[in-house]
Amino acid sequence: MPERISPASAPRSPAGSMPMSLRLHCADEAATVALGTALARALLQHDLPGALITLRGDLGAGKTTLVRAILRGLKVTGRIKSPSYALVESYAIDRKSLELKGTLQTYAYHIDLYRFSSPDEWDDAGLREMLDGQSLCLVEWPEHAPALLPQADVDLAFKPAAEGRAIVLQSGSALGAALLQQLASAQAGA
Repeated sequence: MPERISPASAPRSPAGSMPMSLRLHCADEAATVALGTALARALLQHDLPGALITLRGDLGAGKTTLVRAILRGLKVTGRIKSPSYALVESYAIDRKSLELKGTLQTYAYHIDLYRFSSPDEWDDAGLREMLDGQSLCLVEWPEHAPALLPQADVDLAFKPAAEGRAIVLQSGSALGAALLQQLASAQAGA
C-alpha cells in the first residue's frame, strides 16, 4: 500500500484471533483508492470468498470511493454506479479455478441502505439471497438495517480527521481477521 495510507495503530490481536482492529489514515482520495485496491488483493489471496464488508460514515466520507476501488481491484470493468437510488448494484467477477482448470463466476453486490426504510424492502430487493455467504457483499449504511444483516467479516468506520479521514477496520470473523492481518502486513512492508 502506498505511503499515503499510514497506520495510526498496529493490529491489536494476532492473525486468526478475533476481534482485530486496524486504524488507518487516508489523507486524500488516492489513499482511499489505494486502501480499496489493497482490500481487493487481500480478498483475491483468500480466493475471493463470500464476505460481508460494511462501511459506516457520513455522506461524502469516501465509502463509495472505497467500494469502487475494491471492485476495480477485482477486475470489474465498465461503469460502477452508486446504488443510492437502486439499493443494489451487482457485478459479475471471474476468478480462476485450479480445480476446474477454468474460470468461475461469482458476484459482488454493492448495497446502499441509506434510503432503506422498511424491512419489506429487504425481501423485495432479494437481499437475503445476496447475503448467502457465497458472494461478496459491500454494504454502505448498515446501521439502517441492524437486525437484518449478519455479522460483518470486516466493518469499516470512516471518521473525519484533521487532514483526510481516519478509517477504523474491525474484524467480525476469522476471515475478517485474516484480511486485516494481510492489510497490516502489506502496510508494514510498504
